[in-house]
Amino acid sequence: MIKEHDTYDYNTVFTQKDAEVYAKLTDDYNPIHIDREYATATEFGRPVAQGVLILCAFAKVFGTMWPADKFAYFISQNVTYLRPVYIDEPYHIRFECTNVDHKRMIGTLVGTMRDKDGNSVVITEARIFSKEHFSAPAI
Repeated sequence: MIKEHDTYDYNTVFTQKDAEVYAKLTDDYNPIHIDREYATATEFGRPVAQGVLILCAFAKVFGTMWPADKFAYFISQNVTYLRPVYIDEPYHIRFECTNVDHKRMIGTLVGTMRDKDGNSVVITEARIFSKEHFSAPAI
């Protein structure tokens, strides 16, 4: 059972290969993501990860790690991009359960991605259905 205030931590890096594979899958060939020379001349100074590629790190955790329930699924997700997420840089995500609706078996999980300096770069709030982790505790 996941309870309010429980947390889960995850580390990730988005590689240049990840950005190129994502571009191939989606046709998002914006050079800010895949052309280092072009990206260097922009306000970012280097390549940044595609927004939906970034969300894949959150989806991986929600879908397979926390809650670890093969029957869990997304109800909704909101995301706020605060700062660029750079290619080949390490990031840490802390997930926290902020609410559990036992009747509907839905948990609200907030994930905050931080860069190596501790700056928040992405925040997401997801509502996840999980009979295994969010149902009413046995009495």
